[in-house]
Amino acid sequence: MVNYFVEVPRIFRIVISDADGTLVTNSKLIDVRAFSRMMTALGTHGIPMCIASGRTYPALRGLFAPFADHLLYFPLDGAFAAAGDTLLCGFPLDRTAIADAMCLLCDDCVRGIELCAQRTTYLYARDAALPVSEQNRLGGELTVLYAPAMPKAEPLPAEPIYKIIVFTRRSGNPISIPTGTRAVYQSDIVTELVRADVNKRRAAELICDALHITPDEILAYGDSENDRELLSWAGTAVTMYGAKHDLFSITKYHTQNVAESVLHFLHCEDAAQKGRGRTHG
Repeated sequence: MVNYFVEVPRIFRIVISDADGTLVTNSKLIDVRAFSRMMTALGTHGIPMCIASGRTYPALRGLFAPFADHLLYFPLDGAFAAAGDTLLCGFPLDRTAIADAMCLLCDDCVRGIELCAQRTTYLYARDAALPVSEQNRLGGELTVLYAPAMPKAEPLPAEPIYKIIVFTRRSGNPISIPTGTRAVYQSDIVTELVRADVNKRRAAELICDALHITPDEILAYGDSENDRELLSWAGTAVTMYGAKHDLFSITKYHTQNVAESVLHFLHCEDAAQKGRGRTHG
């Protein structure tokens, strides 16, 4: 008799996955058909699917259309959680930290700043010549553009801000990180800031607690350093082939296709359930 328990992870009640490099490449779903089959299978089992990403909420909903209304989201590296039009929990930046970040516009090496709210990204810049790839990745089609002669004169948005994107020149010096924030991504042209206590795991903890889901019942996927805390915490963690070794080595499972992997785990669990039924029968 086949031992179904050898390669079957513990039963899971939620799937949480990073987007870029896992489910998405070049701003497109890697495998639409497999993703569709996965969503159908998860729906049959009553298991929610959550997308945890550094992208904005509108950008994620666009990427995962027509599945958008059937997903949970942890956008902006876990700065808030949402389902449909409902904000489930959020960790907005302190207004003082936002004001301190806006002062960076006076630095010649800073080209512009984006303030990311739940559905709108506000761009403050001396000109609109910011990297198009970055604007698209963050949902640039919904950006409200300000290009004032004196940027500090513009009022800050009244709604909560969850992430700050600072665009810099390649030859510029590293920016000063405002108190109460941390950089979740830095390069020579962009620095992304969230509240110091924000990460994907924290958002997942709050939502899973509300759903009465324990860490042992979480199936998580990731490929980057900002997935480490989530992968280390989840009961079953899977990294993508191609992830850096220090992240790749912390998980038992690895895959090239998230959707196919989820379907495999579901198939194995279903088979195990049938095996248990026959055993007790």
